[in-house]
Amino acid sequence: MKNRSQIIRLFQTIFSVSFLLTGCSMQPVPTTVESNTGLFQSSNIHTTSKNDTSLARQLIANGNWNDSGQIHKEIGPADSFRVKYHPSYSKNLWMVVEGVTEKGKKYPVILDTGASPALVVNDVHILENNFKIYPLTVRNDGSASSALRHFPDLRIGEITLLNWPCFYQAQHSKAQLFGSPITKNKTIIAGVPTLRIFSYIVFDSMHKEVEFSLDGIFEPKDLGFWAQYSFAIEEDFGGNSFLFVKIPVAGEEIELQLDTGSGRGLAISEELWSTLSQKIIKARLRKDTEFYPYIGQLPCKKAVIPKLRIGQRDIRNANISVFPDDSPLLDQCEGLLGMQHFTDTIMVLDFKRNLMWVKDYPIG
Repeated sequence: MKNRSQIIRLFQTIFSVSFLLTGCSMQPVPTTVESNTGLFQSSNIHTTSKNDTSLARQLIANGNWNDSGQIHKEIGPADSFRVKYHPSYSKNLWMVVEGVTEKGKKYPVILDTGASPALVVNDVHILENNFKIYPLTVRNDGSASSALRHFPDLRIGEITLLNWPCFYQAQHSKAQLFGSPITKNKTIIAGVPTLRIFSYIVFDSMHKEVEFSLDGIFEPKDLGFWAQYSFAIEEDFGGNSFLFVKIPVAGEEIELQLDTGSGRGLAISEELWSTLSQKIIKARLRKDTEFYPYIGQLPCKKAVIPKLRIGQRDIRNANISVFPDDSPLLDQCEGLLGMQHFTDTIMVLDFKRNLMWVKDYPIG
Protein backbone atom coordinates (compact mmCIF):
# COMPACT_ATOMS: atom_id res chain seq x y z
CA MET A 1 0.00 0.00 0.00
CA LYS A 2 2.89 2.34 0.81
CA ASN A 3 4.53 1.72 -2.57
CA ARG A 4 1.26 2.44 -4.33
CA SER A 5 0.87 5.81 -2.56
CA GLN A 6 4.47 6.72 -3.43
CA ILE A 7 3.85 5.97 -7.10
CA ILE A 8 0.68 8.08 -7.07
CA ARG A 9 2.58 10.90 -5.41
CA LEU A 10 5.38 10.66 -7.96
CA PHE A 11 3.14 10.94 -10.98
CA GLN A 12 0.97 13.63 -9.41
CA THR A 13 4.10 15.76 -9.04
CA ILE A 14 5.52 15.03 -12.50
CA PHE A 15 2.31 15.72 -14.38
CA SER A 16 0.81 18.43 -12.21
CA VAL A 17 3.74 20.66 -11.36
CA SER A 18 3.61 22.52 -14.67
CA PHE A 19 0.05 23.53 -13.89
CA LEU A 20 1.07 24.85 -10.49
CA LEU A 21 3.16 27.69 -11.88
CA THR A 22 0.18 29.97 -11.99
CA GLY A 23 2.15 33.09 -11.27
CA CYS A 24 4.45 35.02 -13.60
CA SER A 25 1.55 35.86 -15.82
CA MET A 26 2.59 38.18 -18.60
CA GLN A 27 1.00 41.48 -19.56
CA PRO A 28 -0.92 41.70 -22.87
CA VAL A 29 2.12 41.49 -25.19
CA PRO A 30 2.12 38.78 -27.90
CA THR A 31 3.92 35.84 -26.29
CA THR A 32 4.91 32.37 -27.43
CA VAL A 33 6.46 29.35 -25.73
CA GLU A 34 9.58 27.85 -27.29
CA SER A 35 10.68 24.31 -26.40
CA ASN A 36 14.35 23.37 -26.51
CA THR A 37 14.31 19.73 -27.60
CA GLY A 38 17.98 19.91 -28.65
CA LEU A 39 19.26 21.09 -25.30
CA PHE A 40 21.12 17.87 -24.58
CA GLN A 41 23.03 18.07 -27.85
CA SER A 42 25.24 20.66 -26.16
CA SER A 43 28.56 19.23 -25.00
CA ASN A 44 28.37 21.36 -21.84
CA ILE A 45 25.08 19.92 -20.62
CA HIS A 46 24.88 16.77 -18.58
CA THR A 47 23.34 14.02 -20.72
CA THR A 48 20.39 11.99 -19.55
CA SER A 49 20.68 8.49 -18.25
CA LYS A 50 18.31 5.94 -16.79
CA ASN A 51 20.16 6.15 -13.46
CA ASP A 52 19.65 9.90 -13.25
CA THR A 53 15.98 9.58 -14.12
CA SER A 54 15.56 6.91 -11.45
CA LEU A 55 17.37 9.12 -8.90
CA ALA A 56 15.13 12.09 -9.62
CA ARG A 57 11.98 10.02 -9.39
CA GLN A 58 13.19 8.45 -6.17
CA LEU A 59 13.60 11.93 -4.64
CA ILE A 60 9.97 12.64 -5.42
CA ALA A 61 8.73 9.26 -4.23
CA ASN A 62 10.55 9.81 -0.92
CA GLY A 63 8.83 13.15 -0.53
CA ASN A 64 12.00 15.26 -0.39
CA TRP A 65 12.11 16.76 -3.89
CA ASN A 66 11.06 20.19 -2.58
CA ASP A 67 13.06 20.25 0.66
CA SER A 68 15.02 23.41 1.31
CA GLY A 69 18.78 23.72 1.08
CA GLN A 70 21.03 25.92 3.18
CA ILE A 71 21.00 29.67 3.72
CA HIS A 72 24.12 31.80 4.10
CA LYS A 73 23.29 35.00 5.99
CA GLU A 74 25.19 38.26 5.68
CA ILE A 75 22.70 40.24 7.73
CA GLY A 76 24.30 42.78 10.06
CA PRO A 77 22.98 43.93 13.45
CA ALA A 78 19.49 44.35 12.01
CA ASP A 79 17.53 41.16 11.45
CA SER A 80 15.88 42.38 8.26
CA PHE A 81 17.18 43.81 5.00
CA ARG A 82 15.67 45.51 1.97
CA VAL A 83 16.13 44.91 -1.76
CA LYS A 84 14.94 47.19 -4.55
CA TYR A 85 12.36 45.91 -7.00
CA HIS A 86 13.86 44.69 -10.26
CA PRO A 87 13.16 47.09 -13.20
CA SER A 88 10.75 44.53 -14.71
CA TYR A 89 8.27 45.48 -11.97
CA SER A 90 7.32 48.68 -13.79
CA LYS A 91 6.06 46.65 -16.75
CA ASN A 92 4.61 43.53 -15.11
CA LEU A 93 3.73 44.65 -11.55
CA TRP A 94 4.86 41.28 -10.18
CA MET A 95 6.93 41.05 -7.00
CA VAL A 96 10.48 40.78 -8.32
CA VAL A 97 14.05 41.40 -7.15
CA GLU A 98 17.47 40.68 -8.64
CA GLY A 99 19.33 37.42 -8.02
CA VAL A 100 22.97 36.66 -8.80
CA THR A 101 24.37 33.17 -9.51
CA GLU A 102 27.82 31.89 -8.54
CA LYS A 103 28.96 32.64 -12.11
CA GLY A 104 27.95 36.27 -11.68
CA LYS A 105 24.87 35.99 -13.92
CA LYS A 106 22.08 38.36 -12.93
CA TYR A 107 18.42 37.40 -13.32
CA PRO A 108 15.03 38.69 -12.19
CA VAL A 109 13.76 36.53 -9.32
CA ILE A 110 9.98 36.54 -9.02
CA LEU A 111 8.73 36.05 -5.45
CA ASP A 112 5.76 33.99 -6.47
CA THR A 113 3.14 32.64 -4.09
CA GLY A 114 1.40 31.25 -7.17
CA ALA A 115 4.19 28.70 -7.70
CA SER A 116 4.63 25.44 -5.76
CA PRO A 117 8.27 24.44 -6.47
CA ALA A 118 10.98 26.07 -4.34
CA LEU A 119 12.75 27.41 -7.44
CA VAL A 120 11.97 27.15 -11.16
CA VAL A 121 14.41 27.77 -14.03
CA ASN A 122 14.23 27.22 -17.78
CA ASP A 123 16.55 26.10 -20.56
CA VAL A 124 18.08 29.59 -20.85
CA HIS A 125 19.46 29.34 -17.30
CA ILE A 126 20.68 25.79 -17.90
CA LEU A 127 22.69 26.82 -20.96
CA GLU A 128 24.09 30.05 -19.53
CA ASN A 129 25.28 28.39 -16.30
CA ASN A 130 26.07 24.84 -17.52
CA PHE A 131 23.81 23.38 -14.88
CA LYS A 132 23.62 19.64 -14.26
CA ILE A 133 20.06 18.34 -14.20
CA TYR A 134 18.31 15.07 -13.39
CA PRO A 135 15.45 14.30 -15.80
CA LEU A 136 11.95 13.40 -14.69
CA THR A 137 10.28 13.00 -18.07
CA VAL A 138 12.30 12.03 -21.14
CA ARG A 139 11.30 12.30 -24.81
CA ASN A 140 11.99 9.65 -27.44
CA ASP A 141 15.06 11.59 -28.60
CA GLY A 142 16.59 11.34 -25.12
CA SER A 143 16.05 14.98 -24.17
CA ALA A 144 14.32 15.95 -20.94
CA SER A 145 11.08 17.91 -20.90
CA SER A 146 11.24 18.35 -17.13
CA ALA A 147 13.93 17.75 -14.53
CA LEU A 148 15.21 18.39 -11.02
CA ARG A 149 18.49 19.88 -9.93
CA HIS A 150 19.91 21.85 -7.03
CA PHE A 151 20.72 25.49 -7.59
CA PRO A 152 24.32 25.75 -6.34
CA ASP A 153 24.35 29.42 -5.36
CA LEU A 154 21.72 32.18 -5.70
CA ARG A 155 22.32 35.47 -3.88
CA ILE A 156 19.42 37.80 -3.10
CA GLY A 157 20.41 40.90 -1.17
CA GLU A 158 22.15 39.84 2.03
CA ILE A 159 21.41 36.12 1.86
CA THR A 160 22.53 33.31 -0.41
CA LEU A 161 20.49 30.19 -1.12
CA LEU A 162 22.89 27.23 -1.30
CA ASN A 163 21.97 23.95 -3.04
CA TRP A 164 18.29 24.88 -3.19
CA PRO A 165 15.95 22.39 -4.88
CA CYS A 166 15.01 23.53 -8.34
CA PHE A 167 12.51 22.42 -10.98
CA TYR A 168 13.38 22.78 -14.64
CA GLN A 169 11.44 22.68 -17.89
CA ALA A 170 12.98 22.63 -21.38
CA GLN A 171 11.12 25.68 -22.59
CA HIS A 172 10.89 29.43 -22.15
CA SER A 173 8.46 32.13 -23.19
CA LYS A 174 9.26 34.87 -25.71
CA ALA A 175 7.71 38.29 -26.12
CA GLN A 176 7.13 39.18 -29.76
CA LEU A 177 6.95 42.34 -31.84
CA PHE A 178 5.35 42.14 -35.30
CA GLY A 179 5.72 38.34 -35.19
CA SER A 180 9.45 38.35 -34.38
CA PRO A 181 10.86 37.37 -30.95
CA ILE A 182 12.43 40.30 -29.12
CA THR A 183 13.08 39.05 -25.58
CA LYS A 184 13.52 35.67 -23.88
CA ASN A 185 12.07 35.04 -20.47
CA LYS A 186 15.03 34.77 -18.08
CA THR A 187 13.09 35.03 -14.84
CA ILE A 188 13.79 32.63 -11.98
CA ILE A 189 10.71 31.78 -9.94
CA ALA A 190 10.94 31.48 -6.16
CA GLY A 191 7.82 29.66 -5.00
CA VAL A 192 6.06 29.10 -1.69
CA PRO A 193 8.64 26.66 -0.17
CA THR A 194 11.35 29.33 -0.54
CA LEU A 195 9.27 32.29 0.58
CA ARG A 196 8.01 30.59 3.74
CA ILE A 197 11.55 30.24 5.14
CA PHE A 198 11.32 33.92 6.06
CA SER A 199 9.45 35.03 9.16
CA TYR A 200 7.94 37.84 7.12
CA ILE A 201 8.26 39.54 3.72
CA VAL A 202 7.22 43.15 3.12
CA PHE A 203 6.15 44.10 -0.41
CA ASP A 204 6.51 47.89 -0.27
CA SER A 205 5.20 49.16 -3.60
CA MET A 206 5.29 52.74 -2.33
CA HIS A 207 9.10 52.66 -2.21
CA LYS A 208 9.55 49.81 -4.73
CA GLU A 209 11.33 47.61 -2.18
CA VAL A 210 11.02 44.16 -0.62
CA GLU A 211 11.98 43.65 3.02
CA PHE A 212 13.04 40.19 4.16
CA SER A 213 13.36 38.92 7.72
CA LEU A 214 14.50 35.45 8.72
CA ASP A 215 13.73 35.57 12.45
CA GLY A 216 12.05 38.88 13.26
CA ILE A 217 8.45 39.67 14.16
CA PHE A 218 6.50 42.10 12.04
CA GLU A 219 5.36 44.91 14.33
CA PRO A 220 3.88 47.96 12.55
CA LYS A 221 4.10 51.17 14.56
CA ASP A 222 0.79 52.55 13.27
CA LEU A 223 -1.29 49.44 13.89
CA GLY A 224 -4.58 51.29 13.35
CA PHE A 225 -3.81 51.80 9.68
CA TRP A 226 -3.36 48.08 8.94
CA ALA A 227 -5.90 45.46 7.97
CA GLN A 228 -5.18 41.77 8.66
CA TYR A 229 -6.33 38.73 6.68
CA SER A 230 -5.59 35.16 7.64
CA PHE A 231 -3.90 32.84 5.18
CA ALA A 232 -3.08 29.15 5.12
CA ILE A 233 -0.43 27.15 3.28
CA GLU A 234 -1.78 23.81 2.13
CA GLU A 235 0.02 20.87 0.54
CA ASP A 236 -1.36 18.22 -1.78
CA PHE A 237 -0.28 14.59 -2.08
CA GLY A 238 2.44 15.59 -4.57
CA GLY A 239 4.22 17.85 -2.07
CA ASN A 240 3.02 21.02 -3.84
CA SER A 241 2.34 24.07 -1.67
CA PHE A 242 -0.48 26.60 -2.06
CA LEU A 243 -1.08 29.87 -0.20
CA PHE A 244 -4.74 30.77 0.29
CA VAL A 245 -5.95 34.02 1.84
CA LYS A 246 -9.42 34.84 3.15
CA ILE A 247 -10.40 38.35 2.10
CA PRO A 248 -13.70 40.14 1.35
CA VAL A 249 -14.37 40.93 -2.30
CA ALA A 250 -17.38 43.16 -2.98
CA GLY A 251 -18.49 42.39 0.58
CA GLU A 252 -18.25 38.60 0.16
CA GLU A 253 -15.50 36.90 2.18
CA ILE A 254 -13.90 34.34 -0.10
CA GLU A 255 -10.76 32.23 -0.11
CA LEU A 256 -8.41 33.00 -2.99
CA GLN A 257 -4.98 31.78 -3.96
CA LEU A 258 -2.63 34.73 -3.54
CA ASP A 259 -0.50 35.22 -6.64
CA THR A 260 2.36 37.66 -6.02
CA GLY A 261 3.87 36.53 -9.33
CA SER A 262 1.04 38.17 -11.26
CA GLY A 263 0.48 41.86 -11.84
CA ARG A 264 -3.11 41.25 -12.84
CA GLY A 265 -6.21 41.71 -10.71
CA LEU A 266 -8.70 38.96 -9.99
CA ALA A 267 -8.82 35.69 -11.94
CA ILE A 268 -11.92 33.77 -10.87
CA SER A 269 -14.22 30.95 -11.91
CA GLU A 270 -17.57 31.41 -13.61
CA GLU A 271 -19.26 29.99 -10.54
CA LEU A 272 -17.68 32.61 -8.26
CA TRP A 273 -18.45 35.35 -10.79
CA SER A 274 -22.14 34.42 -10.69
CA THR A 275 -22.09 35.32 -6.98
CA LEU A 276 -19.95 38.47 -7.17
CA SER A 277 -21.60 39.92 -10.27
CA GLN A 278 -24.80 40.53 -8.32
CA LYS A 279 -22.90 43.09 -6.23
CA ILE A 280 -20.77 44.63 -8.99
CA ILE A 281 -22.35 47.24 -11.21
CA LYS A 282 -21.21 48.35 -14.67
CA ALA A 283 -19.38 45.11 -15.34
CA ARG A 284 -19.49 44.11 -18.98
CA LEU A 285 -17.52 40.99 -19.81
CA ARG A 286 -15.84 40.58 -23.18
CA LYS A 287 -14.24 37.46 -24.63
CA ASP A 288 -10.44 37.35 -24.49
CA THR A 289 -7.45 35.15 -23.61
CA GLU A 290 -4.62 35.39 -21.09
CA PHE A 291 -1.16 33.90 -21.31
CA TYR A 292 0.33 31.93 -18.42
CA PRO A 293 3.85 30.49 -18.75
CA TYR A 294 3.96 26.67 -18.76
CA ILE A 295 0.21 26.59 -19.39
CA GLY A 296 -0.29 28.75 -22.48
CA GLN A 297 -3.08 30.96 -23.79
CA LEU A 298 -6.29 30.39 -21.84
CA PRO A 299 -9.77 31.54 -22.92
CA CYS A 300 -11.57 33.85 -20.51
CA LYS A 301 -13.85 36.85 -20.27
CA LYS A 302 -12.63 40.20 -18.98
CA ALA A 303 -13.98 43.37 -17.47
CA VAL A 304 -12.63 46.55 -15.88
CA ILE A 305 -14.58 47.45 -12.75
CA PRO A 306 -14.67 51.24 -12.06
CA LYS A 307 -14.56 50.62 -8.30
CA LEU A 308 -14.16 47.26 -6.58
CA ARG A 309 -13.96 46.74 -2.83
CA ILE A 310 -11.07 44.39 -1.94
CA GLY A 311 -10.70 43.95 1.80
CA GLN A 312 -11.03 47.43 3.28
CA ARG A 313 -9.81 49.28 0.18
CA ASP A 314 -11.60 50.54 -2.93
CA ILE A 315 -9.65 49.60 -6.05
CA ARG A 316 -10.14 51.90 -9.02
CA ASN A 317 -10.33 50.36 -12.51
CA ALA A 318 -9.90 46.85 -11.14
CA ASN A 319 -9.20 44.17 -13.74
CA ILE A 320 -11.17 40.95 -13.46
CA SER A 321 -10.84 37.83 -15.61
CA VAL A 322 -13.45 35.07 -15.54
CA PHE A 323 -12.35 31.56 -16.54
CA PRO A 324 -14.41 28.41 -17.15
CA ASP A 325 -14.84 26.33 -14.02
CA ASP A 326 -12.72 23.55 -15.54
CA SER A 327 -9.83 25.84 -16.56
CA PRO A 328 -6.38 24.40 -15.64
CA LEU A 329 -5.58 27.77 -14.05
CA LEU A 330 -8.21 27.09 -11.38
CA ASP A 331 -7.31 23.47 -10.79
CA GLN A 332 -6.65 24.06 -7.09
CA CYS A 333 -8.81 27.10 -6.29
CA GLU A 334 -11.85 29.25 -7.09
CA GLY A 335 -9.74 32.22 -8.02
CA LEU A 336 -6.40 34.03 -7.83
CA LEU A 337 -5.67 37.42 -6.31
CA GLY A 338 -2.95 39.29 -8.21
CA MET A 339 -0.87 42.30 -7.25
CA GLN A 340 -2.75 44.99 -9.20
CA HIS A 341 -4.64 45.69 -5.99
CA PHE A 342 -1.49 46.48 -4.00
CA THR A 343 0.46 48.84 -6.28
CA ASP A 344 -0.33 51.89 -4.13
CA THR A 345 0.17 50.40 -0.70
CA ILE A 346 2.27 48.03 1.42
CA MET A 347 1.43 44.35 1.77
CA VAL A 348 3.12 41.97 4.19
CA LEU A 349 3.17 38.19 4.38
CA ASP A 350 3.66 37.31 8.04
CA PHE A 351 4.60 33.63 7.99
CA LYS A 352 4.98 33.39 11.77
CA ARG A 353 1.35 34.28 12.36
CA ASN A 354 -0.14 33.27 9.00
CA LEU A 355 -1.40 36.80 8.39
CA MET A 356 -1.46 39.04 5.36
CA TRP A 357 -1.19 42.69 6.39
CA VAL A 358 -2.36 45.50 4.09
CA LYS A 359 -1.79 49.13 4.95
CA ASP A 360 -4.85 51.33 4.57
CA TYR A 361 -4.91 55.03 3.78
CA PRO A 362 -3.46 57.39 4.76
CA ILE A 363 -0.01 55.97 4.04
CA GLY A 364 2.76 57.69 5.95
